[in-house]
Amino acid sequence: MSWYMTNQPALSNFSTIRFISAVGLTWRRCGAGHVPVSAVGPNEIDHRGILLIPGGDGTRPLSKDRQWLDRLRDLSCEASHVLTVCTGSALLAATGLLNGRRATSNDLAFDWVTSVSDRVTWIRDARWTVDGNFRTSSGISAGIDMALSFIEDMVGPDAADRATTEMEYVRNQDSNFDPFSRSNTH
Repeated sequence: MSWYMTNQPALSNFSTIRFISAVGLTWRRCGAGHVPVSAVGPNEIDHRGILLIPGGDGTRPLSKDRQWLDRLRDLSCEASHVLTVCTGSALLAATGLLNGRRATSNDLAFDWVTSVSDRVTWIRDARWTVDGNFRTSSGISAGIDMALSFIEDMVGPDAADRATTEMEYVRNQDSNFDPFSRSNTH
């Protein structure tokens, strides 16, 4: 979707993607996208953008790394919007920024994620949540739905519909129902 959004005037400020690497990883772009991609350290990031926090196995050790969490908190406070996918919400919760807010995460890791902070209003059945400038999604495909919702809120429904069509993706627009949540599959 990123390459698609660069052609939208309202999103012209989002025309560069920068990956933050805690351990010096480099990133390579594949495909025919037109968005410049680069990797930077946490201290080199432009603070005015949108912060996307992905999930995965790497979130578990990072959820206990105070130095990383402090930097993530600073970046999150400076970002215009913060979006998390899957267990990325555990990292944001560990910063304290989700305290008193609604959030969700991947159902398969939900017990671990919710153990990171009991000050968050965790919504197990949500596909994604929106609370202020924070958006959290339950998993990978839910992250796509959350991103499409974000595009719709920022640019309009036509932009989200065009992105959906170009991805050949069947969009789930119900943020309150995650069909993959265990409580919805019994």
